[in-house]
This record gives sequence, structure tokens and C-alpha cells, in this order.
Amino acid sequence: MDAAVSKSFWAPPTFAERGASVPFTTPIIVGARVRGRNKDLELVVPNPSGAKGNYILQWKSLPEVFTLSVHDRVLHRAIGEAMASNPSAVRKATLKTAATGLAGPAAAKQAKMVLKEEEDFKLLIQFSLLSETVAQLSGGQLQITLAHVQSDTGRQQAKLILARVAHKVKLEGNELYAMIESWADHIGALGTPKLPKAPRLRKMRNRIDEFANSIGSWAEVDRSESAQLGGLASLVARETASLAAEHFATVDGLLENFEATLGKWEKSQAELARIADRISWMLDGWDLLVAMWEDAVLKPPYEQQATVQELARILPIVPEEEVTGARREKARDIGVQRRKMVKPMEDWISGSIDPELRTRLERYKAKAA
Repeated sequence: MDAAVSKSFWAPPTFAERGASVPFTTPIIVGARVRGRNKDLELVVPNPSGAKGNYILQWKSLPEVFTLSVHDRVLHRAIGEAMASNPSAVRKATLKTAATGLAGPAAAKQAKMVLKEEEDFKLLIQFSLLSETVAQLSGGQLQITLAHVQSDTGRQQAKLILARVAHKVKLEGNELYAMIESWADHIGALGTPKLPKAPRLRKMRNRIDEFANSIGSWAEVDRSESAQLGGLASLVARETASLAAEHFATVDGLLENFEATLGKWEKSQAELARIADRISWMLDGWDLLVAMWEDAVLKPPYEQQATVQELARILPIVPEEEVTGARREKARDIGVQRRKMVKPMEDWISGSIDPELRTRLERYKAKAA
């Protein structure tokens, strides 16, 4: 393999250094990440030997180094054209590629459903924010309905209602409406606690929590050498879910007092953007791992053990420099534990295309979308 070798894989110092997860279906590069470097893109591939370190390749050289599936060639091109190096940009390229059907019909159907669902969430979140704003600023005397965000006429009516209360925060109705739209854009994947259904990242945090409980319970009764890896996976998941919960609490806190948040909007908006970005990085890559375990739960023990070994190799540990104090020490300790436990994954590094493994990866991809 013609590539530089980095020793930072087990404990990358920052999210940017770790890179954004890319859902390839070619076995040897499952768990690979893309990152920006000097106005170009690099691929970060977990060391196939299971040893410390990882391989760093120029993004453009990937098709020359690995035999890629048709889907992965298209995804590689889409990410390169978009210069995507963060979770949001990679996800857009991924959904665009999945919608073509190259990762299987299930993934294509799921991608189209996800895109539709996200558009619906945007309206729902905007309605929730408008409704809460009007309720708080009018003392409950005025109301916003869902119809106010579903048409141009409705939006004009919403602006008129906002105009009646905007003076409370020293704004015009149109200014207040623009702020609410911006707020909704920032938390589109986070949502609010009052929504009847959790948007993508809030739902992902909850699924990681469930993953931690499930695989932790499994590790307590399994008698194979994979049990330790299951315990490690549970520990990493709990730490990630806990840290994400703290960030969600900060975002939700801004909703509790609209008047104060809107009164210092420039600062509030910057804080929303910063936290939304951190949560996106924090939870990046977990969709595949959770889908892998959900697929294995009802399988025979030997398949569960193999899955645990697979996912342990690509556990997305929160980088040390992204946390402080006791969390930083724990992140460092977790990196050391994984380096000692994870063994070479022979089935994943042969370079050959295993049809059964490819089918499993496509199934995981459909669940993770």
C-alpha cells in the first residue's frame, strides 16, 4: 500500500484530525475517514493489521490503491467534487449517492425517505420555535399554528403576528422572523425536546445510549474473548452519549428563555452553530456501528462475537483535545485499552471482495441512513 503511516489513529487529537466517517461498502476501507489537508482531501484508513497507527492516502489516489465497488467509486467522486471533509458535507454526498441505488434498493429507498423526513422536520422545528416565541412574548395571548409555516400566505400571517410582539425584544416583525428561521436552520438535526419525534442527531444520541446498554449487557454474559471488546464499546458509547447530552442541554437551555436568547442574538447564534457542529462531529460514524449491532442482536453467538470484533476496530473515540479534565484522561485511557485489545481482522483485510460481507455492509448502510 503506497501511503504514509500515522500513529494518531487510536487517539486522534481533534475532530478535524480524526476526519469525517465515509460509509464505504468495500470491506478493506470500512471505517475510513476523509479530512481536509492543505486545500486537498486525505483518506484516513485504520491500520489493516490491527496495530497502532493508520494509513494516510491522497483522496484522488484511492481508486488506484483499492478495488472499489461501483457505489464507492461514485461516492468517492461525489465527495471529491464537493471537497467534503466534515460530517454534514459527507452526509449530503452519501445520500445523493445512496439515492442512485448503487448501495442496494433498501439504501436507495431509505435515502429518499430520509431526505423527505428532513424537509418535514425543518417545518416542524420552525413551527415549534415560532409557537414558543409568540407564546412567551405575548404571555400566551397569541398563537401560531402549523398552517403558518406551510405556505407563503401562512408565513405572511406569521410575520404579522410576530410584529405584534417583536417590540418586546426591540425588533421588527421581519427581523424576528429571520432570526427564527436561522435558529431553525442551526438546530435542524438537533430539534427541540417538545417535538413529537426526535430529529436525526437527537435520535442518534438516544440510539447510542441504547447501544451502550445492549452491548454492555451482552458483554457481561458472553464467555469469549470478544466480551472485553463489548465492554469497551459500551464504555465508549456511554462517554459519547453523556457528552452529547451535555451539549443538547446547552442548546435546549437557549429555548427556555427566548427573550434573553434573542436579546443577544449574535452571540446566541454563534453558540448554536458551534454546538451543533460539535454534536455532529461527536456522533459521526456511530450510525454504522449501531446498525451493525442491531443487526447482530438476534444472530447466533459466534456472529455476535465477530460483529463486536469488527466494530471495536472502528470505535469513534472522542479526541482528547475536544474534552477537558477527567473526560480527557478517560479518552486517553480508552485509546490505550483499544490498542491492547483489538486484533487483526483477517476477513476484512484480504483485499478480496467477499459477497456475503458486501451484502452485510449494504444492509448496515440501509439501516444507518
